[in-house]
Amino acid sequence: METIEMLISDLESELLKAKKAAFSNTDVVVNKSRMLDIVTRIRANYPVVLKEAARITADRENIIKQAETYANSIMNDAENNARRLVSESEVVKQAQQAADNLTNEANESYQRMDYDSRSHAYSLLENVEQSLSDALKIIGESKNNLFGNN
Repeated sequence: METIEMLISDLESELLKAKKAAFSNTDVVVNKSRMLDIVTRIRANYPVVLKEAARITADRENIIKQAETYANSIMNDAENNARRLVSESEVVKQAQQAADNLTNEANESYQRMDYDSRSHAYSLLENVEQSLSDALKIIGESKNNLFGNN
């Protein structure tokens, strides 16, 4: 399997062996189809974590909405149960306790889901940041090495 580093090396190799353009010290003539092939392969090997981070970011709002809907549903169920049980004082106490438990459970569930989605998104974004940092370092080194700059 090709890596981004291998593809960047191929790109660098093509550029270094390219012939100088007429009347220029900096311009070179490269094989267009070879360059496009390398670019296509780079795109095909684009880090999966970047694609997954974009998906997680998009899914985050849906997860939060689902948690809120779930919490509201549990709270509505608790309120309905409490109203139904309001006939005697013992029943009222039990209903209040059940409603409180359901409310706490809903809030805890929402907090867990929110924390988990944020943690997952944060972890993915850290991986993306590291991948991009590594890629930028390699690109910077490759640029510096193009014309013998050390």
